Amino acid sequence: MDNDILNKVWNENKSSHTIPEPSSIIAKANQQRRKQNIGLIVMGITVLILIAYATLYLPNSFNSFSLGLTLMVASMLVRIIIEMYSKLKKASKLASMDAKTYKLYLKRYYKWRMKINYILTPVCFAVYCYGLYLLFPYFKNEFSNGFYLYLIASAVISLIVVGAIIINQIIKETRFLKLLQQ
Repeated sequence: MDNDILNKVWNENKSSHTIPEPSSIIAKANQQRRKQNIGLIVMGITVLILIAYATLYLPNSFNSFSLGLTLMVASMLVRIIIEMYSKLKKASKLASMDAKTYKLYLKRYYKWRMKINYILTPVCFAVYCYGLYLLFPYFKNEFSNGFYLYLIASAVISLIVVGAIIINQIIKETRFLKLLQQ
């Protein structure tokens, strides 16, 4: 994004004494974009791994193993699509609005994100967990007891970490929405 455009947009709102410098806004926007990109890359790699695993090991007939993999891939794809749409939707509006209009837009945007965060994200997470749960009986039959226990432990730890990251992001977005509403 060009500095001149941000300077023009933010200088239009001179009534507020707390207008941050355009360079700090750009830095924060770039940092947020990097985090979003990292999240999308991690989800994309996870989907690719699941698809590769499914391609190699899916049985010829549909069973709970294939259902589990399908649920995991579908929930991740839904999240990727929503995050990409959300990212593009927000970025496309910045240059075309003045500061006051953009603040109103951000309020609507983060209210929409709250619906995503409190409805769709838990559903996707639960579907992913259920899909993973469906795989464990097959893992128990295919792998040694020690490796099976390792898979369970690593899955639980990974899900807790991912859940904590999701909750942290929801808290940040909720705080930002409250800040916008002041």
